Amino acid sequence: MYFEEFQQGTVYRLDPIQVSREDIIQFAQQYDPQKIHIDEAFSAQGPFGGLIASGYHTLAVVWARWAEAHVMGDESMGGPGLDTVQWLAPVRPGDTLYTTVTITETRRSTSKPRGIIRFRFEVENQDAVPIMVTEGAALIRLRPA
Repeated sequence: MYFEEFQQGTVYRLDPIQVSREDIIQFAQQYDPQKIHIDEAFSAQGPFGGLIASGYHTLAVVWARWAEAHVMGDESMGGPGLDTVQWLAPVRPGDTLYTTVTITETRRSTSKPRGIIRFRFEVENQDAVPIMVTEGAALIRLRPA
């Protein structure tokens, strides 16, 4: 989608994400090798009472699902970053994540020929427990003249 097609207030619901024990351990072994994410005996004695996914794992799988939705597509020009990431509750093996993405702002750049969209991701598990909230921006190509 080109910048002109984005509207403030538009809500997207992403396909659910199943998180398995194997997914949690594999991601953590490579990107966040803390025992709470890879050692079931250790994590059972920890503050969460069991294995939990890395917050970065949650962020990565949600972002992957957003990319798979092809909302921004080839018109995306990257982004300046995320403003906030809040991990509100742990993701456990067997959880299903449900994500809502809201376009919170659209504006044209004053310095370059592109648009800027701001978004908010809200993630809940199968029990409607809030898991993660993140907000950020993306740069989007303008429709060719």
